[in-house]
Amino acid sequence: MSASTTRRPTVMIVDDDAHMRAALRGYIEREGFGVIEHESATRARQAAIGQTFDAVILDKEMPGLDGLEFLVFLHGQFPSVPVVFITAFGGPAVAQEAFARGAASYLEKPFRLGDLVMTLRRLTRLSCTRS
Repeated sequence: MSASTTRRPTVMIVDDDAHMRAALRGYIEREGFGVIEHESATRARQAAIGQTFDAVILDKEMPGLDGLEFLVFLHGQFPSVPVVFITAFGGPAVAQEAFARGAASYLEKPFRLGDLVMTLRRLTRLSCTRS
């Protein structure tokens, strides 16, 4: 995607918490982003190859394939797509591991939705100009 494209950036949300996905989706869509959502990293991995997305919001704790494992897949398959790694079970070691595995940003829950949107705007602008 080029910087001159008028298509709105699309964010993939991967979180097993339906309430969190709904809250993120509603806020992010109101801020002008398209949204794709998946309730598991396993399902997101299966669907990712056939989808177009400009950024990912990825939760750490999910049953089955967890966020850190999926992050390795995303970074390997879509190295130019920025990932915002979110978790309620964080700390410096988790943040360091997320960045080591390819996360572009890290937020601990609870976070301000406005901060998330600012991060997404910055990251999608950067990723669009890199393409």
